[in-house]
Amino acid sequence: MKHFLQRLTGLVKGTLALRCSRGKNQPRTQKGEMTERLTIGQRVVHRRYGAGVVVEVRQGKEDEEHESYYVIDIPSSALKVYLPVSAAQQANLRRVSSRRRMNHALKILSGDPEELPKDYRERGSFVQELMKDGVVDSLAQVIRDLVALQSRKSMSSMELALVTNAKRRLAGELALVLDIDLAQAEQRIENALRRDEVE
Repeated sequence: MKHFLQRLTGLVKGTLALRCSRGKNQPRTQKGEMTERLTIGQRVVHRRYGAGVVVEVRQGKEDEEHESYYVIDIPSSALKVYLPVSAAQQANLRRVSSRRRMNHALKILSGDPEELPKDYRERGSFVQELMKDGVVDSLAQVIRDLVALQSRKSMSSMELALVTNAKRRLAGELALVLDIDLAQAEQRIENALRRDEVE
C-alpha cells in the first residue's frame, strides 16, 4: 500500500524520468493523442500524471545513451516529467481539453452518482481502470462517485488516495484550460460537487 501511495503522488524529489518502451507492442491510438513534435510552451496532458507545460527541450549527446528529452512541468503535482523525444509519440500524452469539454466534466460532477461495486477490491480495480485513459469525463465520474460513497461510509486509504489524485489531475487541467490558478480550479470542482456552480 505504501508503494502504491508513493506512485500516486509521483513525487521523487519533484522530478520523474519516463523511459518509454520502443517495441512492437505500441499503445493503441486514443482520441486526442499527440502525434506532432512538442514545442516549448505547449500545453499537454499525460494520462497518468496530469496536465502540464513543455518548459524545455534538453539536448542530449549524439550517442544513444544521451538522447534529447522534453521537460514537462506538471504544476498540480509539483512534478517535472522527462520524456525522451524519440518516444514522445508513443507516450501517454494527449492534447488539453477544450473549454466545452471541461464544462461538461463540471456537469458530470454535479450529476447524480452511479453505484460502485460493493466489494472494496473490485471497487478499487474499477476506479483505477476508469482513470487509466486520463480523460476529464472519467476523472469527474471517479470524483463524483467516490465523494458520494464517502458521504455514506468510510473509504479505504487507497480510495482516499484515488479521489485525491483524480481531483488534483482534474484541477490541473481545468486551471490550464481556463487560465486560472490551481486553488481557483480546486474551488470550481468543490462548487460543482455541491451543485453551486455549473456553467
